[in-house]
Amino acid sequence: MALCGSLFGLQIVLEKSWVPYTLERAMAAEITQISIVITAILNVTIHSVPYYAVLIFFLIYNGYLHSNRWIPLVLSLPVIVAFFQADLSQNWVDKQFIIYWGFLYLMTALWLAVRCIWLERDGRQRLHHAAIALIFIIPVAALNVYQIASFPLSDQLITLIPYLCVVGLAFSSILYLRDAFLGVQRKSVQTVHAGTALIHHSLKNSISKIKLNALNIRRSIHKGKYEEIETYVSNLLKTHEAMNETLSVIAHAVSNKMEPQMEVADISDLLDEVLEAVEAYPHIKVEKQYESLSWWLDPIMMKECWHNICINAVDAMGERGVFRVAVVHRKSTVQISFRDTGPGMSSLEVQNIFEPFYSTKHRTGRNFGMGMYQVKKVVAAHKGMIEVKSKPGQGTTVTMILRKGRKTP
Repeated sequence: MALCGSLFGLQIVLEKSWVPYTLERAMAAEITQISIVITAILNVTIHSVPYYAVLIFFLIYNGYLHSNRWIPLVLSLPVIVAFFQADLSQNWVDKQFIIYWGFLYLMTALWLAVRCIWLERDGRQRLHHAAIALIFIIPVAALNVYQIASFPLSDQLITLIPYLCVVGLAFSSILYLRDAFLGVQRKSVQTVHAGTALIHHSLKNSISKIKLNALNIRRSIHKGKYEEIETYVSNLLKTHEAMNETLSVIAHAVSNKMEPQMEVADISDLLDEVLEAVEAYPHIKVEKQYESLSWWLDPIMMKECWHNICINAVDAMGERGVFRVAVVHRKSTVQISFRDTGPGMSSLEVQNIFEPFYSTKHRTGRNFGMGMYQVKKVVAAHKGMIEVKSKPGQGTTVTMILRKGRKTP
């Protein structure tokens, strides 16, 4: 949008100054014609692209484009049509056509912005959502008024729009520096804080246990109760194993090296093994919608991946609800979806779910918020894709898409 705002200035210079200058000076016809074509291209761009950009932004902001990747292409069709309808050689743009669909895009973006503010329960985050809505909606609304307005007013709005874009850019920079842009903290800072806090909490507990058992051993020696020492030594060894396990989990999760041991395996058999743990809960109904299907993958990694998804679903549903697992086989891909009937997540939670150390649950020494981060790494190692679709009160669907491997039957 800042780019389109700056292009306004360039377009005005070309249309109001340069093109008339080339005509007055009787310059080569080719120079004048090229200048007119460039002016026309800028005209179409600055009149149509901002509507498309602001709608796409608020669709992403509300979490609608995680699994519907064809939407941006469909929404770009009016922009493409606007270019084809324009007469570039005459610098003529069909503004009536742009006004009609542009107004519709603007109203949809405004509704999405208001929806995000309305659903937010935290007062501070609601102010952040409102600020972001103003940053993006006002310049596009001014563009729409400019296209509809009469000539004297439209000239005034032309000079105003670039300033609105610059102010919006400055305001968004201020929000970013305050860790508030888009309603979330900068991810690098958030990840470091969460990760170090969890590791500190886990190791601090283990160190306290070591100290306690060491003091008990000293006390038992002083009192001559040597038979108690074996118990405390056993506790020390268990604490040592727990610390090693914790460090191994973290080291494995954050490691960039992940080499799947690929082989042909039956997806239905692997899912049955994983879902046995979910079926053990008496108040969870497991619905299976899949048949035998052989695929090229790492069975151990994939079962661990599916186990993490299932455990998250069980925790989200509070061990009560319906858990549906479906497999759809297409020509060159297989789509595995896990759907729960839990409380769902907000769009911001969905955007952050794959971040390391991020969790919507209470984090403990054993829950590091690394499960979905590990899931994404496993899927990436298989050259696949994973998408999460969720809305508050409507449950969550995790969809994994694996491509056909070289040895897949």
